[in-house]
Amino acid sequence: MLLFLTKNSKFSYLKKVNTSFFMICMVMSSMHAQNYNDFTKPQRDAIHQQWNLDNWDNGGELSRYTFLNMTEFWTHAIINKKGNSNPLTVKYLPEIANFITLSEKGELALKDYVNVAPVDGMIILHNNAIVYEAYPRMLPEEKHVYMSVTKIVISTLVAILEDRGVIDVSKPIDFYLPELKGSGWQGAAVLDILDMASGIDCLESVEGAYENPEKCIYQYEATLGFLRATDATPKNTMDHIKSLKSQKPAGKRFEYTSVNTFVLSELIERVTNLSLAKNIETKIWQKMGADTGAVMAQQKGVPIAHAGLSSTLRDLARFGNLFLNAENNNSLISSRYLNNIQQNGRSEIYAENWPPEDRLLQDAPRHNTYQWDMVMHDGDFYKEGFGGQGLYISPSRNLVIAFFGAPDDSGNTHELPKIARQLAKSGMFE
Repeated sequence: MLLFLTKNSKFSYLKKVNTSFFMICMVMSSMHAQNYNDFTKPQRDAIHQQWNLDNWDNGGELSRYTFLNMTEFWTHAIINKKGNSNPLTVKYLPEIANFITLSEKGELALKDYVNVAPVDGMIILHNNAIVYEAYPRMLPEEKHVYMSVTKIVISTLVAILEDRGVIDVSKPIDFYLPELKGSGWQGAAVLDILDMASGIDCLESVEGAYENPEKCIYQYEATLGFLRATDATPKNTMDHIKSLKSQKPAGKRFEYTSVNTFVLSELIERVTNLSLAKNIETKIWQKMGADTGAVMAQQKGVPIAHAGLSSTLRDLARFGNLFLNAENNNSLISSRYLNNIQQNGRSEIYAENWPPEDRLLQDAPRHNTYQWDMVMHDGDFYKEGFGGQGLYISPSRNLVIAFFGAPDDSGNTHELPKIARQLAKSGMFE
């Protein structure tokens, strides 16, 4: 598991729940390999009785239900679609379903792997067509939370505004948000924040980051309602952000922390005078021809910008598909932005802190940038979200792989990031 993408220590134990709840979960688990059926009313009722801010992301059916039904637990801003959706041609290829994956579960066909691993849904687009799609633990029309995959939607908004000349990523963030002068953010370039190199002292990799209320990242999520508030929790998120100190100069080292994404969302709202949800709606969602609307979790109108977006899996794939059409004059993704992702990352800030090499088939990534976790030497790039969310893009192969998941009862997630790399390099998409 990646320290900067997961809550490792939260998975060292599971909260105790009553026996009847676990019996319901066992019945649900036995159905996963068959045709998926939605949660029944007794199952929903049992989950709501057990749910709290301490256990909702610990794993098992409670987490999966939460990931699929975020609007039942947090307030959300609506992101509306507009007009007809952009149709995706369906050309299922049996050789993809039968592709032999290599994972800790051994050698399994992809169609079998998604049934035995904690995968909620998976989709593959090639040449603008759906060539593989599976929903072992969700319904196709359900809106599943992206977790940290949300971050690349935020960074894409920054890139769109950069293309329009509204944002200059070389400028310090306090140029746009003057209230950050005198804080640890002062002088940090917008690009450093995009690249998770702000130098801010609020790291997710420290021990107890999500369990200890004295830790910065705990209090950040507590201000947003993702964790239980304490007497020390600031009244609003921006007060917490302004209080942060720098622990090293900006631009020196990649160090993952979600507070960077929150600051980017504040930047977007400030320069556009629109809410984050409205920016996503008008600049991305309605223009990409989404099938359905999406939702963004929020706390008192403040967006959970680092992890709160939910949509259907097909619409996540549609978003990924935008990166395959950067040469098209009508594309939302400019060739400049795509080139920045693939070629202009700073390997020198990433080299000492990249994830384990076997995360993507023992390929060491070249760099990170614009909130993307890994950019490979062949130009493929990838973003991961807590609990099994992911988006893998291979522009040279005209390939998009997207997936949703939830941790199992032991807190384990699937290995689709590694399998996505196996698929990309298999030769099937050349």
